[in-house]
Amino acid sequence: MGITLRSTYLTIPVSNYDRSVEWYGEHLGFKVTMRDPNYIELQNEFGIKILLQQNEHNLNSHFVYPNGALQSSYGFMVDDAESAYQYFNDKGIKVGEFFNYQGKSFSFYDPDGNFIEIWSLS
Repeated sequence: MGITLRSTYLTIPVSNYDRSVEWYGEHLGFKVTMRDPNYIELQNEFGIKILLQQNEHNLNSHFVYPNGALQSSYGFMVDDAESAYQYFNDKGIKVGEFFNYQGKSFSFYDPDGNFIEIWSLS
């Protein structure tokens, strides 16, 4: 066997650290675990880590196809995507279409316009 992977982290480009720390904390349960001059590390109670990196070039973490369609480059698994979809809608957070294909999923936009997927098995 080659390398044993234990976990992962996601780097999310943001324009305002304080706003993003508050937003990811309020809506997804992340807390700051480390502040570095180049990034802020957040982690949730299940050990999922994200790194907020200062974005000075208006970059996003998703793909844009030539026809303008967006594809999230990563996502978060939840127990109930339908409840998460309702939560985001209730909070006025912009979301994409809800899908029921090989599980249930949708993507949402964070304050910087990153298009991130939420997915559940049922």
